[in-house]
Amino acid sequence: MPLLTVSEKKPLAKGILELVLSPMSDTILSGFMAGAHVDLHLGDDLIRQYSLTNPSDAPEVYRLAIARDMKSRGGSEYVHDILSIGQEIKVSEPRNHFPLDEDARRHVFIAGGIGVTPVLAMVRQCEATGQDWHLIYATRSPDHCAYRDELLSYDKNVQFHYDSEAGGPLNVSQILPEQSVGTHIYCCGPEPMMHAVKNATEDWPQGHIHFEWFSADSQSESSENEEFDVVLDSSGKRLTVSADKTLLEVLRNNGVPIASVCSEGICGTCETYVLSGEIDHRDNVLTPEEKESNEMMMVCCSRGRGEIVLDL
Repeated sequence: MPLLTVSEKKPLAKGILELVLSPMSDTILSGFMAGAHVDLHLGDDLIRQYSLTNPSDAPEVYRLAIARDMKSRGGSEYVHDILSIGQEIKVSEPRNHFPLDEDARRHVFIAGGIGVTPVLAMVRQCEATGQDWHLIYATRSPDHCAYRDELLSYDKNVQFHYDSEAGGPLNVSQILPEQSVGTHIYCCGPEPMMHAVKNATEDWPQGHIHFEWFSADSQSESSENEEFDVVLDSSGKRLTVSADKTLLEVLRNNGVPIASVCSEGICGTCETYVLSGEIDHRDNVLTPEEKESNEMMMVCCSRGRGEIVLDL
């Protein structure tokens, strides 16, 4: 895990700052595509995920935009108030569970607030590769609009919505494009916006709507927890996961080292391959197609039905 230096920290908009992380002299940064994020190790047990805005095969720095969360559990407060220029922090390799679809003919982005961060990376990638795109960006006011000058330069490709001027939040049903072959929608923002897009696109073809969640979906419906068995393929060891335990807890309690950051099924860190069995998927990372395949699961929140065999 590379150790990077905070080389820039500057305000972007009200409550939002840009963080630039530079490599040490002997460190080569891993490339990444739009939609990727990294884990910042900010202190003991303080690990947070933030999206990268500068997609590149050979980046010289990592750029992130971070909003001050009024309900912060410590991450955004630390970045805004404590993290300083010149400080060194551990940063994970980039991971991407929110990529641009290679088969899309047109990309439509809907971003709310700091949800513009992964979307900006997508806009930059589309511009660099000549792809057709359009962005709807909603914020509380112009003062809360990050990267506004750059986005204004894209002219009619960007549609701004300011709650303070429009008299209320974005009306998703009024701004959604007509369904057309090859159009994909990407949404990142507050949960009410995400659900509005989700509800308004229920009749769209599967795999054409993509979401990046900041936190676990509070409206997702999960079945009752039931006891199940898990078999570790490498050793044949069988473990029982009771209804009051998570699979992650049981694995760790039995000496299986599993990396996990969010414990909510939104970061993808604990993704584990499934060799057999039916999974009760409860994450917000995998696509519907990936969930149907039962080839992988997030062990922090998802569960098995009956018996499952993991590639562990």
